[in-house]
Amino acid sequence: MKSRLLVPSALLCLLPAAHAVVLVNDTFTDTDRIGGSTGSSTTTSSPSIGTPTSTNTQWIGTRVSQIVASSTGMLWTMDSASRVVTGYFPDVNLVAGTVTTFTLNFTTGAQGTGTTNNLRIALTDGTANGTRNTDGVGATDNSYNGDLGYGFFSGNNTGGATPATDLTLNTRERTTTTSVNLLGTSADWSALNPSSSGATGNFAGSNSYSMTFGFTYSGSSLDITTGVTGGNFSGMNFKVTDPSPATTKFNQLSFRLGGGSAQFSSINFTQFQVEQITPIPEPSSYAVLAGLGGLALAATRRRRA
Repeated sequence: MKSRLLVPSALLCLLPAAHAVVLVNDTFTDTDRIGGSTGSSTTTSSPSIGTPTSTNTQWIGTRVSQIVASSTGMLWTMDSASRVVTGYFPDVNLVAGTVTTFTLNFTTGAQGTGTTNNLRIALTDGTANGTRNTDGVGATDNSYNGDLGYGFFSGNNTGGATPATDLTLNTRERTTTTSVNLLGTSADWSALNPSSSGATGNFAGSNSYSMTFGFTYSGSSLDITTGVTGGNFSGMNFKVTDPSPATTKFNQLSFRLGGGSAQFSSINFTQFQVEQITPIPEPSSYAVLAGLGGLALAATRRRRA
């Protein structure tokens, strides 16, 4: 009887749990951020830079008072000169055998009528030269020197009155780590092929969107999946593989829209979430386990005989 009870328990130990763990979930409803809720200055009520929490990530803009936090989100008012925001969150380390997803939800403001431009987003490890500590320090800063990670760049224009084509995205790895300009030029980044293809849709004014970046780490290589939903997007989901990952740790998200007011009057960030998910085993895994179970049962019967 004892052996019959031990065999099923041993097999259950071979089945990985299928569950998701939320590491970061900021819905921007605390009306506070670096520089206080208005971003006009550093106040006693604002959190200290470099100490983000899972529910209070910390954001700065390239212009004072550009980001205003409220109970309905973190509103980023665009202009033609200041178009980068950077957020800090607690260290997220990739774990072999799990999927780590970074999701950013936002709503665009009124659509501009000027020349369209590009979208650039970076997920990096910003540990090398520390974090920025205030708004209004410009798009370039020594804190970006040494940052490692991945970028998600539009291969064509976004926004504007009449976008000419469907949006395409490229996944990139930062290779020029000595630059103090994180998102100013694509020359500091190497493209990982392929780019998105077959997707339709474009960013438009007064629409809600969700962008998800999924990282699956094997212990040596890294699969990166990029997805965009909302508005008129369809089929924007593609994967690239990096055989030699730039980093497996992330704590910094930067967002840039070229062209400023030519694109959208504002962007309201409503949620930033990071999850780690243990995948459900493939059917073939269950077949292997069933085979092991059969062998164990046969061994038990022989012992009884």
